[in-house]
Amino acid sequence: MLGILRAWLVALVILTVFYWLLRTYFRSTRREALEKRFDEEGLTGDRDIWVEAQMKDYGRSLKLRLLWLVYILPLAAIAGIIFYVNHYYY
Repeated sequence: MLGILRAWLVALVILTVFYWLLRTYFRSTRREALEKRFDEEGLTGDRDIWVEAQMKDYGRSLKLRLLWLVYILPLAAIAGIIFYVNHYYY
């Protein structure tokens, strides 16, 4: 039982690092696209304020919400494998 908990803890640490790397990458590419769009369309006003307002909307987007699957799918797979092994082999 202790081995399972240790495996889940290691998986959580690795998945947390992976989650934050993906989140940072997605947000930086979105910010870059918004800055490019502001410059290309010749919008008036402060670019930083406009980009921050757009990024606030992006924070509630489906893409960032689906990023939680980084945690859910692997941990569910580990749980499924543990259940399968314990149920059918013992």
